[in-house]
Amino acid sequence: MHLKSLFTRMSAALLTCISFNIANVQSLESDANAAITIQSDSAQFDRKSGTALYVGNVILEQGSLLIHADQITLFSDQEQRLKKAVAEGKPARFQQLMDGDSGLTKARGHNITYLTQENSISLLKDAVLEQEGNSFSGNNIVYNTIDESVSAKGQTNTKAAPDGEQPSGRIKMIIQPAKPAESPKNEDA
Repeated sequence: MHLKSLFTRMSAALLTCISFNIANVQSLESDANAAITIQSDSAQFDRKSGTALYVGNVILEQGSLLIHADQITLFSDQEQRLKKAVAEGKPARFQQLMDGDSGLTKARGHNITYLTQENSISLLKDAVLEQEGNSFSGNNIVYNTIDESVSAKGQTNTKAAPDGEQPSGRIKMIIQPAKPAESPKNEDA
């Protein structure tokens, strides 16, 4: 079997396996049907173990989904369905348009793990999640994409500095005030 043929079959199988549950993230419905493009400096595929490793300035795009990372590893099950995607970088960056009026969700962290069956995105180390002007930052953030819930943890050793400054390992949330409801316009006046 020619190496080119083997690589083509492995690439096609892997792209089929990731064709994808990332779009399950309550993202735009059109993202699920969009082609996936992955660019990297190098790639390794292991069909038996169900892994694909992309290394070096990795860019993954599918519709409105965009991930930039130093390295992305994809893990699939026996049926070649994506189970987990792990992006690593300093930081790795994720962004995607969400359904409805949620707009663009952006996330970053040194490690971004997407668990397809749990519908969750975990952000580790210098993690930040931003949506609709709200932001959550901490050492560990878990975002449930179905109910859009967020849990965050800071570092455990967060003593105040002698100069009174807040420790950097604490959780920080910025929540925008609710937008006022528009009053009905009187067109008869």
